[in-house]
Amino acid sequence: MTSSYSPIDETTRLAILDSYGILDTPAERAFDDVVRLISQLLDAPMAAVSLVAQDRQWFKSELGLGVKETPLGDSICRVAMLEGEQLVVPDTLEDRRFDCNSLVNAVDGVRFYAGAVLRNRDGVPLGALCVLDRKPRPQGLSEQQQFMLTTMAHQLMSQIELRKAMAEQDALIAALRDADQRKDEFLAMLAHELRNPLAPIVSAATMLANFDIDPAMVQRASEIIARQAGHMTSLIDDLLDVSRVTRGKVELEFREIDFKDVITDAIEQVRPLIEKLRHRVVLDLLPARAIVTGDRKRLVQVMTNLLSNAAKYTLEGGRIDVLLTARDDRMTVHIRDDGIGMSPELIATAFELFSQGARGLDRSQGGLGIGLALVRSLLKLHGGAVSASSEGPGCGSTFRVELPLSNRVNVERRARERSADNSRLNALRIGVVDDNEDAAVTLSLLLETLGHTVHVSHSARAALAALPAFEPDVCLLDIGLPEMNGYELAAALRQRAGTGQAILIAVTGYAQDKDRERARAAGFHDLFAKPVDLDMLGAALLQIERRRDD
Repeated sequence: MTSSYSPIDETTRLAILDSYGILDTPAERAFDDVVRLISQLLDAPMAAVSLVAQDRQWFKSELGLGVKETPLGDSICRVAMLEGEQLVVPDTLEDRRFDCNSLVNAVDGVRFYAGAVLRNRDGVPLGALCVLDRKPRPQGLSEQQQFMLTTMAHQLMSQIELRKAMAEQDALIAALRDADQRKDEFLAMLAHELRNPLAPIVSAATMLANFDIDPAMVQRASEIIARQAGHMTSLIDDLLDVSRVTRGKVELEFREIDFKDVITDAIEQVRPLIEKLRHRVVLDLLPARAIVTGDRKRLVQVMTNLLSNAAKYTLEGGRIDVLLTARDDRMTVHIRDDGIGMSPELIATAFELFSQGARGLDRSQGGLGIGLALVRSLLKLHGGAVSASSEGPGCGSTFRVELPLSNRVNVERRARERSADNSRLNALRIGVVDDNEDAAVTLSLLLETLGHTVHVSHSARAALAALPAFEPDVCLLDIGLPEMNGYELAAALRQRAGTGQAILIAVTGYAQDKDRERARAAGFHDLFAKPVDLDMLGAALLQIERRRDD
């Protein structure tokens, strides 16, 4: 057990305490035995395992106190947690810290206290193992007694850690068993799905090979083979897609696209199924464009999967509503059907790989049931999310898709706001340095849209040659530059006449606290993680403009 500990905020400490799942649990012999033993070893009439919660002190085990908890204001263990490993108070009436403590000031109150702090492996204090007496002990505890109290506290904390580890292990084993069961069910269902198209393919091939049939029958057999082969190809493509996405091997071609076009393309792909089942699709789309940055093919695949899912699990002649809205920098699509609905248990696992809802042996809906897992993974790659809701079986389902709107849309909006609200401010001269040419040019175009004058350099050497003459107000410097990194470039720019007074902003893929500290030490005014949040960058630049113009 380590004793090194960096103080954390109380909210974090309480969350860590809750993670042990020990608060408000029934009495356990293991804890009671420790309390009785320490009471006997230290000849104390009272002893307890105390855990300091948000607004109370709760005793997992106690002897002689007669209560399960006390108000936080009466907790001596809370004071002990601030003292290090151990707190010994020979006479509480002589310690000003306990002047307002009702346990101390009560008739026949607590006069002696000794507690060893219960700290987890990271040194976070959770409470204390303590002994108490209604009589003062001017001599306190002997060195041997202090050792016994601390050792018992360490052993008790090890027991608490072991209890947590075993609970986590049990949960992991249960999850693995569940995953293994779902995998077995998935493989059985996969075999079923692959055999289904194989049967007509084999029959049609046998007919073509062994019988003298007329051209019309040949045509029909060929169509059966082609149709069933296409179905098998679709199944295999789904499997490969899930494999690539889950292993991070999928390649996306990001472009700015109107999501209304994505919805239109997806409906066209699902139209044969919708018409076959005589469903009615009702669209409620934004009048304006909803521009997102993404891979059009993959986003169409997302919407196709969701619309197919709605169509398959809605009884013939049903209704499917597609609602597209946008607010601030997010776009939302609701796909709502009046189909068979979903149970809470199915909703909880709907987007998990190998998860299947209850279906009949005929498997009339078809498919591998991996579409929703693929939807979630593809949306995550686009910075989006998906969720499902339902009032229950028979009450229909709603799937909600969220995606960030394109930066260009936000930039255009901010440009309009800036023009209306800040027309008195003069634009900035901004130097952008990034060896990724596409990233640098895109950022410069966005900054120019906001009205700023921008000079782009793709290397530190080019920046040192050009920026002093450009005399920028602000420099946005990539940190991961070849030959000379962004920190070294910042130092060099500080020495040049035309750039010595410029405000430097770091742009980097590394944005942990240590990176921010290093950036400040190198003279940077601010640091932004890639991809740059243009709202935050725009706000920072606006502050710089205002300070300059004041």
